[in-house]
Amino acid sequence: MLNHHQFWWRFFPQKELAQIYLSVALRSLAISLIGIFIPLYLFQEKALGLEKTLLFFVLYSVVFGICMPLAAKFSSRYGIKHSILLGIPLYISFVALLYFLPPTAAFLIIASSSLGASQAFYWMGMHLAFHHASHKKHRGEEVGTRASVTVLSTLLGPFIGGLLITWLGFGAVFTLAAALLFASAFLLLRSRENHTPYYFSLKSVMDKKHWKDSLFFVSRGTYIIANGVLWPLFIFFILGSYLSMGIAGSLMSFSSIFLLWGVGKYSDHADRRRIIRWSSVCDSLIWIAMTFITTAMQVFGLTILSSLVRAAHESPTGALEYDKAKGQVAAYFVNREIFICLGRILLLTIVIITNSITGGFIVQAVANFAGFLF
Repeated sequence: MLNHHQFWWRFFPQKELAQIYLSVALRSLAISLIGIFIPLYLFQEKALGLEKTLLFFVLYSVVFGICMPLAAKFSSRYGIKHSILLGIPLYISFVALLYFLPPTAAFLIIASSSLGASQAFYWMGMHLAFHHASHKKHRGEEVGTRASVTVLSTLLGPFIGGLLITWLGFGAVFTLAAALLFASAFLLLRSRENHTPYYFSLKSVMDKKHWKDSLFFVSRGTYIIANGVLWPLFIFFILGSYLSMGIAGSLMSFSSIFLLWGVGKYSDHADRRRIIRWSSVCDSLIWIAMTFITTAMQVFGLTILSSLVRAAHESPTGALEYDKAKGQVAAYFVNREIFICLGRILLLTIVIITNSITGGFIVQAVANFAGFLF
């Protein structure tokens, strides 16, 4: 049996692995500078309007899903670290395209494809790396610790991003984000690959044994869009400034750091499914409450409350996901991400058809109950 100290020793037995996880922290910091502002940049600065902004994320989700099997094949042949590494220049190219390309149909297709491919290769590598390194009996704590470290590295990212956008414009924050991404890539390049073989075949994507949690993964996808795209667009109309948006994003990170680790540790000795179900109900009530928001104080209050509830949800959920990844591990994560992408597309399509962001919040409130099926 490994305790949590031994777990971290498995992550950092050699300098090369320390460099890999420092690289991940730098990447998270880079993305936190711009992540919350990307929907607003497309909507406001590129003047795409709501429908085309949401269409961008539909295209991104399609490419993400299509690239997952390719990323699994790449990881099995060339190694996990190389898959993570490939995602970094793809994200840098997305940042460059976002800033330099005019808002045409070509921009929507090329930029969204670059983002989708980047995420597919990065997350395929990260899922396999964490599954290999983590220990089942301490996985809740390990998932919570990983999430806490990531959140800690991104704590001031949205606030700094908001300041830079307000004072210097989007060009400055894009440049800083690209520099940090280059630094994270450099750290990976300095370390050699310790190849962990994973078998993957395209036929395994059609294996129905990986579909039993499909509705839950679809709900994960709807949450990603509701929280990462619809919520920033909605509250921008209330807050009215990028700096206020950055403050909201940093508040979300700060309020969840300790709960992610604490609930994760607790879930190793408790009924994880009960935690997931209670947090799902609470999260649904918050999404319904969000439809009535009209003031900045309500935005900040519900942002903090939502992040606390979601922090309680994420650690036991992540631990169960990694526990269920048995046998054909790569195939499990490919199917997981494909269904998550379908959830993204589903919610985006509903909001495009109804032209109602708050309608999307109601859909997410209902989708949360898929937590009872996991």
